[in-house]
Amino acid sequence: MKCKRALKEFQRYLLRCGDKGTPLTPRSGLARMCAFYREIRADDADLEADGDMLLFQWGTYDWGHGALFEVGIVRQLIQRGAEDDDIWQLDLTYLFNPSDALIALGEGNRWCACPADLPAFELFLMAHPAVEAVGSRDDGQAELLCDCAE
Repeated sequence: MKCKRALKEFQRYLLRCGDKGTPLTPRSGLARMCAFYREIRADDADLEADGDMLLFQWGTYDWGHGALFEVGIVRQLIQRGAEDDDIWQLDLTYLFNPSDALIALGEGNRWCACPADLPAFELFLMAHPAVEAVGSRDDGQAELLCDCAE
C-alpha cells in the first residue's frame, strides 16, 4: 500500500474482513485497525525511521462544537524523505456524549512504534479503562478520516 492510499486500503480491508463499513463499536474498530497494521505495510514508509506507527488516544475535548468523549486510534504514515505534506494520518475515532464517569477517565495517549510492539500495545488498549467504558457501545459517532498532517 502507498501512504496516500491508506483510507481506501483500510476500507477495502474492512470489506475483506466482512464489515460493511466502519465498525460500530470502539472495541471492534480498534481491533480492526490493529489487525490492518499487523497485516498491511506501507511500502513507501520507512518503518525503521518511525514511518508507520499507531497512536491510541482518549479524553474529553471540545473542538468548537461542544465537549465529547473520544476514544480512537491513528495510523501515522510518513513517506521516505518526507516533507510536511508527506505525513498521512488514518484516524478512526469514536465520539460519545460525556458523562461524569467518562470525564473522570482523563485524557492521554500511547504510541506503538513498530509491529514488534503491537502485542503489548493491543493488550494495553483493550484493557484500558476508556475502552472498558465505551468499547461495546454502538451509540457513539464513528469518524474515519485520512488527512495529510500539516
